[in-house]
Amino acid sequence: MSRGYLLTLILLLVFGAKSVAAKGERPLKKVHYNYLTYVPENYDSTKVNLYPVIIYLHGRSASGTDLNHVRRYGLPFFLDRGKKMDFIVVAPQCPWGKRWSSENWLDSMMVELNAKYRIDNDRIYLTGMSLGGFGTWELANMYPHRFAAIAPMCGGGNTAWVNNIYHLPTWIFHGVQDRLVPVLRSDQMVNALEQHHALVKYSRFTKKGHDLSRLFDDDELYSWFAQFTRRPLNEEDEKSIKPLEPIWVTEFEPTEKIAHPNFTKTQKNGVF
Repeated sequence: MSRGYLLTLILLLVFGAKSVAAKGERPLKKVHYNYLTYVPENYDSTKVNLYPVIIYLHGRSASGTDLNHVRRYGLPFFLDRGKKMDFIVVAPQCPWGKRWSSENWLDSMMVELNAKYRIDNDRIYLTGMSLGGFGTWELANMYPHRFAAIAPMCGGGNTAWVNNIYHLPTWIFHGVQDRLVPVLRSDQMVNALEQHHALVKYSRFTKKGHDLSRLFDDDELYSWFAQFTRRPLNEEDEKSIKPLEPIWVTEFEPTEKIAHPNFTKTQKNGVF
């Protein structure tokens, strides 16, 4: 392993650790989560090409220690059945009793992936559904300069996190008929992002419920991801990062008597 490559791996660990813990807070425990990996058909480790990466976060029902549970639905389900993509796809498994922000598993996984594959660290995309939708918001807040774009599905977050992540292109998905995670959770995040004039796209499905897993078979999301590269991090950006404590909201919040706020439907710069 060359000195330059080793230095890159060390910097990944150091930068990731800085992103996870706020000053004066106890850093999250570093752990290793098992994960599935899919590579494009044209992947060639002998060439100089660098490949974009999609990190997929599953919902609660796929948690545990059996990786086969991660294959039951979502992006791994379709990849196992022959779906072709021009991305390296990584699907970690969250243990039972944890959420995606409970422990520091991302840094060690990224070091391993960089050692195994030719990864473009400026084109790493994050998506997930249900528990993974919450995790997408949480990790974006904890690592605000690691991802090029994010796509949370039927999840929710803390609107205060928008101060950290409004620079990230974000495509949000939620079903109005969702009885597990109220669509209000995504409405609130969209409103907060729009207050910052963020690059946000919102697919709010009036006739869909909680299960949006079939959307992972639609290439429109991946074409959208491919438009973006990570925003460069400079000293001023680093000073502006304000790490916030993640919150946890149960996936079984009732929908009764919830008022749905109005939000504007806008198209920015012709991107969407």
